[in-house]
Amino acid sequence: MPYIDNKKVISHSWRAGANTDMKARGVSLAERNMAGRWSPGSTTADTVYDRPHGIGEGDPLDKVPQFGGTAVAAARAEPPTE
Repeated sequence: MPYIDNKKVISHSWRAGANTDMKARGVSLAERNMAGRWSPGSTTADTVYDRPHGIGEGDPLDKVPQFGGTAVAAARAEPPTE
């Protein structure tokens, strides 16, 4: 199981990530409750599933080539000679 920011990634991590991203972009609590299937009026999205700390630090997926980033340049580099 991978770790991000020295914390084990579990299924609820993905749910928290989506909620945290939506909140950062100004999506209302009511809309996030609906998207996360929480009860209307619930504050669970803000009290349990809002985890903005450590965003993007120590993410093992940073090593995967995406959208022409630095990983692509590394993948295109010549392999080391023996």
